[in-house]
Amino acid sequence: MDVLLEYHAVFRPEDWRQNILLPFQVPKGYDRLAVRLHYSPKEVRDPAIIRPQIEECVRKYWPKGTQLSETDMEEFNCLYNFVTLSLDCGVEYVGCAHRHPPEQTIIVSAQEASPGFAPRAVTAGEWRVVLHVQAVVDGEVDFRAAVFGLEGGEGDDCIPAV
Repeated sequence: MDVLLEYHAVFRPEDWRQNILLPFQVPKGYDRLAVRLHYSPKEVRDPAIIRPQIEECVRKYWPKGTQLSETDMEEFNCLYNFVTLSLDCGVEYVGCAHRHPPEQTIIVSAQEASPGFAPRAVTAGEWRVVLHVQAVVDGEVDFRAAVFGLEGGEGDDCIPAV
C-alpha cells in the first residue's frame, strides 16, 4: 500500500460553500484506490447556537410571517456539519460521496466501486479529490483525508484510519 495524498484542514463557518481541489499523482497502476476521510464534530446540539440559525432559515425560506412555537423549536435539537467529496482522474469524473457519515472509505477499482463512483482502472497520472464544504454550523471542524494505492491482496482492513 502506498500513501498518495494526506490532507488536514480546519474548516470554519466562512469556509461554507467552498470547493477545495486536492490534486495528487498516481505514479503507477494499482489494483484499487482507497480514499479515507474523517471530520469532527459532526453534530452541534447547543440551543444557543442552533436557535438563531433555525430562526434565520425560517425568515429566509418559509412563508412570510411564519413563527415557530417552542414545541416546534424542540424538534430542531441538532444541526450538522457536512463535508463531501468527489473524485476525478485527469478530466474524467469518477464520482462523488454526498453522504453524511463523518468517517468514510471510498474504494475505486476496475471491477467495482463504492456507491456514487464508477468502476475504473486505477491508472498512472494526475487524479484529484475535490472537497465540498457544505456546512460548518459554528466553531471549527477538524477534517482529515488520505488516498492510498492498493495492490494484490491488500484488503480494506489494511487501510489506516485518518
